[in-house]
Amino acid sequence: MAKVDRTDWQDEALRTGSLTNANLSFSGGNDKMRYYASSNYGKTEGILVGNNLEKMGGRLNVDFDATDRLRIGVNLSLARTITDQVSDDNAFSTPMQLVAMSPITPTRDADGVLYDRPVTTYYNGLIDLEDAQRKVISFRSIANISGDYKFNEHFGLRVEGSANLYNVRDDAFFGKRTDNGNDSRGYAYSAFAGATDYNTNAVFHWDQDFDQHALGLDLGTELFTSEYTRTFVEGEQFPSDEFKTLASAASITSGTSTITNYSFLSYFGRARYNFNRKYLLNVSARVDGSSRFGKDNRYAFFPAASVGWVLSEEAFLKDNAVLSFLKLRASWGVSGNADIGNFQSLGLYGAGSYDATSTLTPNQIANPQLTWEKSAESDFGIDFGLFDNRLNGEIDYYVKNTTDLLLNVPVPATSGFTTQFQNIGELQNKGIEFTLNSNNLVGKFSWTTSLNLAANKNKVVSLANGQTIINNDINVVKVGAPIGTFYGADYAGVDPANGDAIWYINETDDNGNIVNAGATTNDFNEANFVEIGSPLPTLIGGLDNTFSFAGLTLNVRFQGQTGNKIHNGGGGFMSCNACWFDNQTRDQRDRWQNPGDVTQVPEARLGYSNGDQLRSTRYISDGSYLRLKNVTLAYDFPTKLLSKAKIRDLRLYVTGTNMLTFTKYKGWDPEVTADYLASNIVYGVDFYSAPQPKNFVAGIRIGF
Repeated sequence: MAKVDRTDWQDEALRTGSLTNANLSFSGGNDKMRYYASSNYGKTEGILVGNNLEKMGGRLNVDFDATDRLRIGVNLSLARTITDQVSDDNAFSTPMQLVAMSPITPTRDADGVLYDRPVTTYYNGLIDLEDAQRKVISFRSIANISGDYKFNEHFGLRVEGSANLYNVRDDAFFGKRTDNGNDSRGYAYSAFAGATDYNTNAVFHWDQDFDQHALGLDLGTELFTSEYTRTFVEGEQFPSDEFKTLASAASITSGTSTITNYSFLSYFGRARYNFNRKYLLNVSARVDGSSRFGKDNRYAFFPAASVGWVLSEEAFLKDNAVLSFLKLRASWGVSGNADIGNFQSLGLYGAGSYDATSTLTPNQIANPQLTWEKSAESDFGIDFGLFDNRLNGEIDYYVKNTTDLLLNVPVPATSGFTTQFQNIGELQNKGIEFTLNSNNLVGKFSWTTSLNLAANKNKVVSLANGQTIINNDINVVKVGAPIGTFYGADYAGVDPANGDAIWYINETDDNGNIVNAGATTNDFNEANFVEIGSPLPTLIGGLDNTFSFAGLTLNVRFQGQTGNKIHNGGGGFMSCNACWFDNQTRDQRDRWQNPGDVTQVPEARLGYSNGDQLRSTRYISDGSYLRLKNVTLAYDFPTKLLSKAKIRDLRLYVTGTNMLTFTKYKGWDPEVTADYLASNIVYGVDFYSAPQPKNFVAGIRIGF
């Protein structure tokens, strides 16, 4: 039998990238004026073929004393970014989809021309590298001017105004052989978008000490406005792939322009009180208004208060040899969320046509009652220091209850629509956060450690009256479960007798109790859906260690999490026991083949569905991991040696990122959410998602 050459499509999709960064800064001034100026340049060749980034920018900060009472500050920054962009996770032309290609498919023919679907289902995404281009160029300008005026020693006014101007041009061309241009003899589009944000605020502030008492008051207002515009034009039928702009398109197929805007208006006040540096009290209140809500529900009141008691300043603990610092604190506050699209409270109409006549078509139901999502959080904490603060840390316990959740809710189809944004339900987060810092060794050889842990429990407390679940495919909002919990059938493995995939039936009584535990079926439709895991971790943490000796510094950082699950959204294509879609993962070789075989992989049946239903625990994996996130080794040259060359400081360093990962997850990266799916409900879904790169960076920092 002739040998068949095999193509490693993963190797074709991924490459060793490169990273270059350069920064230059100046600072100086005198008693009347101070300045800081910097510039930067960076170029990155991504690990995905065809994905590149180039950025450059500059910053200038100046503040000066105009008079004895008035200080003025001006901050300016400019940035330009050029991206050679690839398609998102769900496009056949994205490089990560190359792994779906059959390994017996060669990349090129004998003449060196890239194959297009020779013996496989999918398009060869490498063609986009040669016959397509997509370049995204963005410019951002930020200007800020502020003034601080002192009426007297205690009373002043700060006024600030800023503008954020952002525009992006997205130009793309797809030649005749590409997936996008194949049916139209070439396809191109050009999009231009611009965003303009303005922010102004003014704050009166008063601070004064009265012997052992210290009091501070702030009163202010803030206005934020944003406008976003977009223009889009597309065309097709180009005389040659050498003509890449829309001016060469024989047919301009569509064009559109849109504009949207929103604004926030806030009023706020704060009061601070400190007695003898031992008893602390802070009270604040703000009223925020957003144009995104109904006209009678745009404003909401958000109060907050905190207290603190520094016990180590009390006589019975002062100068304690062991306990150098101890503070008890508690806080409570209400915050708001308006992170939704614009005009969600309005009944909207879109333009259409009927029989060549312009028409209006309803495309959104009005909800004038739409208002702020509110979160009330209580926090209790302890700050401590031991042995002259060589050992110090924090312990916090919090409970956060969020009400009037902003969710896209199913509505009766008789309304003419399927969903509507509403305020429904309640969500609770509660947990513990712990931080511990220690100076293990001091002196010529020093060693410091920092440990942080956070345990959180998330639960949907309620939805609308009588509603227990909002079904959003694999991620759902379900009462009693974490938000975005995975919901589907419980996979029971393979029937040893015939190779069928089987699921637990999980039939329940009126009280929700399973009445036939262990019963299975080979009919997916007979399996009742249950909670099959949460994408949210129950514990996250990080560990930093820094070692220093004779100018050498070594920093090692680990991070990790546990308790979460990951849904392999591509599993129904790449791990489906020889279904005809994609190249299969290696574990599919353990398929059932003969009666009596015990395995978790059903019989391979080409063209038949045998256990490849995505809403199943078959494609749910443990997402826990421990990662060596950063390792940095640096050397700082002695100042005595540098002073002769009039150099202030000189550092050489090398850094490695994402060095090692310990995980049971079988995919590329346990830190994952497919970009085209990510939302406030959908987490932890992997669909041919690119992994984070392993980086090695060497650099030099010099100061004069």
